[in-house]
Amino acid sequence: MLNKTRLSLGLGLFSLLTVLPIGAQEVVTLAMKNGERPSGELVDMNRSGFIMRIGGQERAFNADDVRAVEFVVGPVSAAAQAKINAGQPFVVMRNGQIIDGRLTDVGGARPLRLTIENGGGSRDLTSNDVAQVWVNPEGGASAGGGQAAQPGTPAPVPANAITVPANVAWTNTGVAVLRQRRLRFSSTGDINLSPTASSGVNGSPAVTVAGARYPLQGAYAGALIGRVGNGAPFLIGGNGDPILVRGTGNLMLGVNDDVLTDNGGNFYVTIAQVN
Repeated sequence: MLNKTRLSLGLGLFSLLTVLPIGAQEVVTLAMKNGERPSGELVDMNRSGFIMRIGGQERAFNADDVRAVEFVVGPVSAAAQAKINAGQPFVVMRNGQIIDGRLTDVGGARPLRLTIENGGGSRDLTSNDVAQVWVNPEGGASAGGGQAAQPGTPAPVPANAITVPANVAWTNTGVAVLRQRRLRFSSTGDINLSPTASSGVNGSPAVTVAGARYPLQGAYAGALIGRVGNGAPFLIGGNGDPILVRGTGNLMLGVNDDVLTDNGGNFYVTIAQVN
C-alpha cells in the first residue's frame, strides 16, 4: 500500500513538472541609445548588463547602452519626460506612479523581482506592477548627432511615405504593379504586437510563436510584408535591395501577425520602381 502511494505521488509530481513551464521569464523590450529596440525574455542582470533570450539564444546588452527597459510599451507622461530631460533614473509603475531610483538587480522568473536603489536604501518591486524602468534617461547621441528616439516617440515620417497600420490586415498602397517588376522599399517605424512587446520592420523573434498561422510562414512576427492583389505574401522587412515582385495588380502591405486586434502603431514605407 505504501509503495503504491509513493508511486502515485511520484507519477503525480512527474506529470506536474511536465505540464508547468520551467524558468519562464518576462518578455521585455530594451530601448537602446542607438535607437534599436530588441525584444526577448529578460533572464538576468549582472555587472556586464542585461541578459536576454532572443529566438532561443542568450544575448548580453551593456547596461550603459540601454536607455529603458519596457515591460509595457507606450508613451511617457509629462512628469516622466521631465525626469528624462533631467537625466534622473526612475521607474514608471503601471498605475502611473513614478519612483526615483536606479535598477541594480533582477531576479526570479515570472514575475521578476526588480531591486531599485535610491538615497534612502533599496526597494524591491515586481514586474507585474512595473511599466518602464529608465536606466540611462539621458540616452546618447545618434549617428546623426541628435538624441536617440525615446520609447513612445515616433521617428520622423519620410516624405511621401505610405502608412501601414499594424491593426489592419492589408493596406492598399494604390501602386499598380506589372509582372516581373523590381521595387525598392524604404521602411521604418515601430509597432506594438501586444501591451508588452514591440517590433520593427524586420519582426521580433522573441514573440514569434511556432505553429502560429502567420500570413507569411518562416518570417518573424511583426515583420513588414507585401503581396500583389490576392497573390502570395512576400517579405519586405528592412531590405533596401530591389525585390522582384511577381504578379499584376495593386501592391498591398501588411504586418506578419495572426491576431491584429491588440496591435498598435504604424510602419511607414516609401516605394521606388527600379525597372
